[in-house]
Amino acid sequence: MRKLICLTLAALLALSLVPALAEELTIAVVPKSLDNAIFLDSKTAAEEVGKELGIKIQWEGSMTSDAAQQVNVIESLIERQVNGILISCNDADALKDVIDRAVDAGIVVGIFDSDSPDSKRAFYCGTDNYAIGKLSAEYMMTFLPQGGKVAILTGVLGAPNLEMRITGFKETLAAANSPIEVLPVQTGHDDVQKSVEVVNQYTAANPDLAGWFFDGGWPYFADPDALTELAAFVEKGGKIVSIDTFHPMGQFIPLGMVDVLIGQDYFAMGRIGVETIYKLIKGEEVELGVTNEKVKNYIDTGYEVVTIDNYEEMWANKKPW
Repeated sequence: MRKLICLTLAALLALSLVPALAEELTIAVVPKSLDNAIFLDSKTAAEEVGKELGIKIQWEGSMTSDAAQQVNVIESLIERQVNGILISCNDADALKDVIDRAVDAGIVVGIFDSDSPDSKRAFYCGTDNYAIGKLSAEYMMTFLPQGGKVAILTGVLGAPNLEMRITGFKETLAAANSPIEVLPVQTGHDDVQKSVEVVNQYTAANPDLAGWFFDGGWPYFADPDALTELAAFVEKGGKIVSIDTFHPMGQFIPLGMVDVLIGQDYFAMGRIGVETIYKLIKGEEVELGVTNEKVKNYIDTGYEVVTIDNYEEMWANKKPW
């Protein structure tokens, strides 16, 4: 009788531990920085998936886009022995070693938004950044068939996703023998106010500027009244192509302050990224494609194009923050 009771208690204890063990499964999501609003959709999606799967989602990162600080965050996650990490890399090379250490420690690591292709990460989930850079150049060539000077605004120099967009933009112009002259890249340090200052100052200092390519939409998170020089620029016929289609950016389309927005799906990055890491932790099969020899195990989340022609339809489905 004593043996039966002990076995019953043991069985009940084992059953009671099942939910607890499931709750202990933790996936950390590490954006480039916590002060960059573009990652909020990924956060929302990751947390929704976490609830659906019954796992813990930790949203962690440095306050600003800094590769060294991001390394520290990941090292902390390795010490805490989380089960998985989904990262948007500030710098591919700077993050490679710590990603490899995480994988060697038995943590499943996936990348979203900005890749570290030479690391041991399991997959990259995001936009084909070269492709949207190429598309941006094609639009710019349509707007400026006679050529002209075009400036580029980026976030942080060296960020893998942003560098690929710039490469796609420049190489497409070169391949087409376009008369467009690309000016030195300007950086806004992934900061809205700094980006507004850079755009206003550079536009004012270059009165013969014909176009801007924003490889991220930082200036369009500000109030339109803050972009005085940009407003004057488009009044004179200046053309602007920008990446991203977040809700705050929509107001600039009917104002004529941007000609084309090319949007990424950050919600899909967060959802697919967490789901894929979860499946890999559980030992399930996942479909991981390859786009070219430079990008292994790539999951393409696609993009959308918004102009004044489809603006109302597209923005009707956008959620305000």
